[in-house]
Amino acid sequence: MASETLQKFAEELRVTREAKEISILQISNRTKIDPKFLNAIENADFDILPELYVRAFIKEFAQTIDLNPKETIQKYELAKTGKTENALNATVEQISPTPLTVEIKKTNATEPEEKNKPIKIENQPVKEFDSAQREQSKLQDDAPKNFLKSNLNVILGAAVLTIAVVIFYFALFYESSPDIIADEQEQNASENTARFEEKTPEQKAVQSSLPLAPVISDSLRLSVQNSEQVWIKILSDGKIIQQGIVQKNTTMNFKAKKQFGISVGNAGAVKLFFNEKQVENVGKPGEIRNITITPDTIRYLTIPRNEKKSPTRN
Repeated sequence: MASETLQKFAEELRVTREAKEISILQISNRTKIDPKFLNAIENADFDILPELYVRAFIKEFAQTIDLNPKETIQKYELAKTGKTENALNATVEQISPTPLTVEIKKTNATEPEEKNKPIKIENQPVKEFDSAQREQSKLQDDAPKNFLKSNLNVILGAAVLTIAVVIFYFALFYESSPDIIADEQEQNASENTARFEEKTPEQKAVQSSLPLAPVISDSLRLSVQNSEQVWIKILSDGKIIQQGIVQKNTTMNFKAKKQFGISVGNAGAVKLFFNEKQVENVGKPGEIRNITITPDTIRYLTIPRNEKKSPTRN
């Protein structure tokens, strides 16, 4: 369960968003972040994702509702340590102006009764207030630096752990995906082949009586088109030839001898064309999918988002 300071931080984000009449769906459409992650941030459920993603999503969230991303992240860091801006302000409030007494002696003989009479002159509050303001500003400027210095080892350790989690995630779900996919039955393989290979009765008759011709070098062709910015990984005969985020409205063409392996982070935004014929059932919007294409079969693997259950196969 999140601490009280983290809950207060999340509540401030929600109140700011509602005050500006911006919905979660509008933020999701602009940032391409899943609405459930945005709701998790507002509910102070920061353990749903690795720290690296949480910080990135908070920056996007803040920028969309017209907040300063850098200041918002600083508030988040303070909230994680159980501190707030009020803790700094309380230190500054202890600095208050004290009255200054100046004793002036008069030597006028005609007024002996006023001789050596002290006159109290109070200092100017404006100057003391300016000094307090400067002190407060200095404390606020030094707070992030002092925090980073005192927590440098913790931050470095968290960064290394986050990178290790990300590498493990991709290694588990992307590199090892061929071991997870079980061979489909011959009936399903025939159905998948029929999706992109239409043959006339004459062609089927010829192929049934003649042996299959050997596969020509680089005879398999794949065209990938994406309508949105999406993460795509392409393997040609087991070798990675494309990996990373691809900008929207991009078309990429690849060749292989035996098979293609495709991994996409948002299957609904991608179209695949194998040997100039469109591949059906690539996936729905938001789905993470692994697809293996050979001259005979197409195999699908859906990776659930943030769920500890076995991947589903289509």
